[in-house]
Amino acid sequence: MPRRTDRRRLAAALPVALPLVLLLAGCAAMPDSGDVSEVNAAERGDDQNLQVRVFPVHPQKGLDPQELLQNFLDATIGDEAGYTTAKEYLTDDQARRWRPEAKVVVLTGNPAVRLGTVGDARAQVTVEGSRMAELDANKAFRPKDGVFHASFTFKKVGGEWRISRLPDGLIVNETNFRNVYERVNRYFFAAADPSLPSARAPMLVPDPIYLRRRIDPLSEAAKALAAGPSRWLAPAVTSAFDGVTVLSQQVGPDDGKVVTVRVSARDLHSHQETCRRMGVQLLRTFTDQAANSVDRVVVTDRNGARGCEVGDRQTEDFTAAGPTGGLYYQDNGSRRLMALSSAEDPGSGTAVPGPLGEEQQQARMGSVAVRRDGELAAAVLHDGTALYEVGLTEGAKLERTTVTSAAPKGQGLSEPSWDGRGDLWIADRNPAAPRVLMLRGKQPYPVRVEGLGGRTVQGLKIASDGTRVALLLANADGLRTVEMGLVQHAGTEDEPQVLITGLRPVAPQLVDVTAVSWADSDQLVVLGKEAEGVKHPQLVGVDGSAAEETTLQAIDGMTRVAACEDPKAAVYADAKDHKIYRLGPNGQWRAVARDATAPVYPG
Repeated sequence: MPRRTDRRRLAAALPVALPLVLLLAGCAAMPDSGDVSEVNAAERGDDQNLQVRVFPVHPQKGLDPQELLQNFLDATIGDEAGYTTAKEYLTDDQARRWRPEAKVVVLTGNPAVRLGTVGDARAQVTVEGSRMAELDANKAFRPKDGVFHASFTFKKVGGEWRISRLPDGLIVNETNFRNVYERVNRYFFAAADPSLPSARAPMLVPDPIYLRRRIDPLSEAAKALAAGPSRWLAPAVTSAFDGVTVLSQQVGPDDGKVVTVRVSARDLHSHQETCRRMGVQLLRTFTDQAANSVDRVVVTDRNGARGCEVGDRQTEDFTAAGPTGGLYYQDNGSRRLMALSSAEDPGSGTAVPGPLGEEQQQARMGSVAVRRDGELAAAVLHDGTALYEVGLTEGAKLERTTVTSAAPKGQGLSEPSWDGRGDLWIADRNPAAPRVLMLRGKQPYPVRVEGLGGRTVQGLKIASDGTRVALLLANADGLRTVEMGLVQHAGTEDEPQVLITGLRPVAPQLVDVTAVSWADSDQLVVLGKEAEGVKHPQLVGVDGSAAEETTLQAIDGMTRVAACEDPKAAVYADAKDHKIYRLGPNGQWRAVARDATAPVYPG
């Protein structure tokens, strides 16, 4: 799987559907008129200034209301800070009142501009279209379908039509949205779990937003980070920027990989831990957006006094450890757990040490999940009735937990999933008593799930940071969808309390999902099919947005996909022909193990 930043570059910039004035790379965007100074894209060394630049057109004389509105919509997606040209289409009063950053409505196609009433001095025009998504004022994406309708009022100013009343926000089609906006992550800290026995460094949690890709995106990312997390993520995270704003930002003159950020806080030198955490959040946010172009962040206080400097080593303390080892799978005949290195040629893997790798297992296992450190595994009995834990070392014992299911065969316990803190998660699919459990030290605790609406949890994959969980849900008709849930912890060490809330769809176009896996800290790979379509794997964002190279090639009879949060790790799959396949950089699948099934990464 390519790196996150490489994934964005796999797809060429999409063509702009509406008529625009386009200039090629090398032209600089207009500087923003705010407190945050521009970061020079050329100094950053990324490829943003190689993309097509879009410059808006000023109002022409003699345009009727429909033509004026169409040109106004074109101007709003130009690469211009402050929407200065777009505001020329408005009356002076509305130019002062209009809030373009309030939201972005994304339509599936070009909006229909229809003339309503028209007189000598006043007119009304409506815009209609099929809505697919929206960005809120905090730049967070959410799928939202349905019919969109907006009304614009016009009046004559100096003999020319101007817009005198309009809704706040922008209206763009999907093509323009993908060309103008770029999905990036800002990073916050997972909220403390009061039920954990000891305090640990909080893990960084990505919060995806969309920024205009050619309007000083690093400065915009810094301001968005300081503004706080999205409404959805806010209950599960904290920020060192609580009450602090970003005042300015610049690339250092001697080293383009050092970014200095001035914030509104006082005397950061006396608050080193807070300063360091600000720097960690900023550096992780910048490197997600401009990999290999930013190495360090210097944070200064409101007076410009140096507070702290943060590099990659400081961010490691707040990053979940990646999976240990490569891929695991099961021998199709004996159900032994096998290890397959990422560089192995087609053939058999190596049996893991301990009971799960033995030819004659004491109890035949079905699904298996390996803890992220590679030292312990959780295994569900082949009939789904019991959960075991077992070490992956010679001489380890197969230990049965207290978690059991009374469901009929095939409807019992789901595949387990480990988070980065060593907690184990599992669903009991018993139709008579469905439930979700979290195990901490073999002790199970019930997990309350809000918003199921009569659906049941058929499977789950917990993120390494423990704050987000992908849920495979089934309705009364058996159709399966995937939704993202937010995990909140409460209680005490003796009585932990866990809640999954804020369920939201992440692949609403898929009506029958059979498998899901984390493919990065902000993406899932989902195996499912659209209405009247064929089953295929698809990359989707945790916010419900589709990746640029959204659909991966399918394998005939594909039953499962396996990926992990390391973006450099390969994607694997199995199929009904009992082979394990690896997805190559050319998008083709290659068999790497035969008579094999159920590929999984640690986690």
